Amino acid sequence: MTRRERTSVDTAARPKLHEVKPRELVGRDVIARFQSQFRAAALASLRILEGKELDRVYCDLHDDFVTRETVHGVSAYHFVQVKTKRTHKHQWTRLELFGIPKKVPPVVKGAHAPGGILAASPDSEQSARIRGSFIGKLLEHTINFGGSCSTVTFLTNVHLEDDVEAIAQAISIGDIGERTVRYLSDNFVVVFEIASPLDMSWIHRQILKLRLSPDEDYLDPDHSDFETKAKQAVWDYSEIDLTHGEGVELVDKLLALIEKKSSAKLIAELTLADLESAAGVSIDDLLEFLPVSRGAYYLFLKGGDASALKSASILQRKLAQAGATPEIIETASHWKVAWDNWFRTNRHTYEREITFLQLDLNAICARWVRGQVSFEGLQGEVGKLKVNISSGALGTILTEEILTGGILAELVRSESR
Repeated sequence: MTRRERTSVDTAARPKLHEVKPRELVGRDVIARFQSQFRAAALASLRILEGKELDRVYCDLHDDFVTRETVHGVSAYHFVQVKTKRTHKHQWTRLELFGIPKKVPPVVKGAHAPGGILAASPDSEQSARIRGSFIGKLLEHTINFGGSCSTVTFLTNVHLEDDVEAIAQAISIGDIGERTVRYLSDNFVVVFEIASPLDMSWIHRQILKLRLSPDEDYLDPDHSDFETKAKQAVWDYSEIDLTHGEGVELVDKLLALIEKKSSAKLIAELTLADLESAAGVSIDDLLEFLPVSRGAYYLFLKGGDASALKSASILQRKLAQAGATPEIIETASHWKVAWDNWFRTNRHTYEREITFLQLDLNAICARWVRGQVSFEGLQGEVGKLKVNISSGALGTILTEEILTGGILAELVRSESR
């Protein structure tokens, strides 16, 4: 609009906020990208619930997030860079990801290269481009962390160009002869300004740590199914049983935790304890808001039941609804585990007796669920059952605590159907 045109504007006009186009929306784009990063770290954090090798997720430290796996006391790190595009049709190019133009420089003969062939060395400008690229920055982790670095991953919501797909495929099958992989290998020392010579097999191992993971739609800032994916991840990894309301609350609290861990100020000299507190997500952080107590989680996880955490979650929720204190819930969890262990050991030896016993346990559980028996009243019900079976084969074997655990097992089983 020219100055003359500006003078003709009706100064009495009162346009509404939505009627004037904003000057820029960069801030919203930045926030959306951070949210994508938080989503990815959140789903990675839920894998901690498996109770297996993955035991930490570090947020916005060295990269967008880092996962740690510990095997026999030895730690291995997985570095993840998250990059999203609002345009869904975008395809990442080799230049964008690797800093290498579409036409890889021609090869020349080199006496020290495998097969006598060596790609022409990049000049300092080209080396800087590769080193500063997304993949270059990821590969630097393999140098800085050496054997502690297990993988480096580029995670995105959009596609890869065909030649980049070919590079990813070559790396996934260990093909070091693919042209771009070969170019990176031959010039690794030059690109990353490494003073001492490196063994080529070591360089190959570092490059083969690279992973390209495209088309991850849950990263999309506008994707509506992240909540579903997060709840599904809880089910897949931990088998915790969630109502819809609990799932929504869990996702909100999980994302808030990731954001907090991603934004905490880091001091200059970090101890391991400082790092864990400021940027690390552990099982203890997750158990702060998951519908399962610490004691029940570790107890059931140790028991090895395939539905361990789901059982713990159902049990905690039902007992809490019945007015049980956290201490009683912990004790009841022990009773149920005692029943589970006894049942696994004796179900074949006392098959007939257990079949009829489970009918009695189920009947008591049904009366409790219907409100015909209070939680406190279970003690009397179990006492009567103990008297009824006292003359049989199980009378001297089963304690009232184990029988109570059997009622709780029936509760979990009925709720799991």
